[in-house]
Amino acid sequence: MATRMSDAPVALRPLPKPLTHAREVAHWLVLLLGWLWLGEQGMHWGWSWASGVLAVALWWAVRLLCRGSAWALRCGPWAVGLLGLLTVGGVCGLQSPMAQPWAHGVLLGLAAVWGLWSALIETRSQVSTFELAPVAWHPVLAAALVAYCWQWPDGAPFAETGVMLLLAVCAGVLYAHDRCPASGTPACRGPRAGLQTLLAPSAMGLMMGTLWLGNAWCASLGWRIEQMVSAHLALMAVLPTLAAWAMRGAVPSPASAVRQVSASLSLLALGALMLLGNSPVHGVLVMLLPSLAWAVHCCRQRSSGVLVHSLAPWMTRSLSLLLGPLLLVAVGAASPLQGPWAMQSAMALLGVLAAGQLVVLCLRKQGLHLPFSAT
Repeated sequence: MATRMSDAPVALRPLPKPLTHAREVAHWLVLLLGWLWLGEQGMHWGWSWASGVLAVALWWAVRLLCRGSAWALRCGPWAVGLLGLLTVGGVCGLQSPMAQPWAHGVLLGLAAVWGLWSALIETRSQVSTFELAPVAWHPVLAAALVAYCWQWPDGAPFAETGVMLLLAVCAGVLYAHDRCPASGTPACRGPRAGLQTLLAPSAMGLMMGTLWLGNAWCASLGWRIEQMVSAHLALMAVLPTLAAWAMRGAVPSPASAVRQVSASLSLLALGALMLLGNSPVHGVLVMLLPSLAWAVHCCRQRSSGVLVHSLAPWMTRSLSLLLGPLLLVAVGAASPLQGPWAMQSAMALLGVLAAGQLVVLCLRKQGLHLPFSAT
C-alpha cells in the first residue's frame, strides 16, 4: 500500500558531502541510461509489436508504480546494492550468446529490475538536484558521461563495456550513500501531486521513449542518430540546469510557484500548436517547447500548500501510467501504420490537457474557485 507523501521540499543539509554529489550524478546516469539503452536494445532485437518500446515502457511503469511506496522506504541499503548488481548482470547477460534465444524475455526482466532500482533511488532521494548547489551541474556531467559511452559512427550501438562500467560505479556509489549514517531517513516527495505536474514529465518521457522509432517525428528533421541522441540528452539533462540557473534569483512564494506551473503548462500547449506546421522551425519547436516545460517542472518550487487540490496517490499513479507508459506503448503500436502521426497525436493530447489545466488555474486565480492565495 502506498504511503501518502507530500510534495514539500526536504530540508537541505548545510554542507552536502562529496558522496551526496556523486549520488546525484549516479541518479541521473541510471535515469538517462534507462531511457536510451533500454530503448536502443528494444529496437536492436526487432520486436514484432509496439516497435520496440515495450522494454522502456515497462521500466517506466515499474518506476511509477513503486516510487514513493512504503516498501521502497523500508528497504535497507542491501536492496539498493542488490538491484544495482542485478541490473549490471542483466546488461552483461543480454549480450551472452546463451541468452540470445530468450533475448526478449531477458530484456523485459532486466527492464523490470532496472525499474525497481530506479524507484528505490528516487524514493530515497533527500533533496532535488536543483537545490544541491548554486548551479545544478550533476545532470550535465551525467549526460556527458552517457554521450562518451556512445559510439558515434552511424548505426553503432552503445559501448556495452562502458554502460556496464557506469552502472557498476553507480551501484557502488548509491549503496555507499545509502549506508552512510549522515544520509538520514529516506524522504520522498511523491506521489501526491496534481494533473498539472504530471503532463510535462509525460511529454518528456514520450520524446525519450520514441527516440529509436525509425519513423519518429524528430527523425523528420533529417538528423543522424548521433545528433538525435545528443539533442535528447541536452533537452532532458542540460536544459533543466539552464532553466534553474535562469530562475535562481526568484523568491519562493505561492505566486511564483503558480507562475512556474502556468509557464510549464503554457509551453506544453504551445508545443502542441506547433504540430500544425510542417517547416523545420516547427519541428524544432515541437521538441524545444515541451522540453522547456519539463525544465521548468524540474526546478519548480515544491510546496504542498500552493496547489491544495492535489490528487490521491492511487489517482496520481493511475494518471501517470495512462499518460506515460501506456500512451508510449500506444504510440509504438500505431507507428508502423500511422508513422509520425501517432506521436503527434499523443503530444497533441498532452497539449490539450495542459491548455485545460491552464484554464482551471486562471479561473482559480481570478477567485472563482480559490484554493490558494496568489498574492
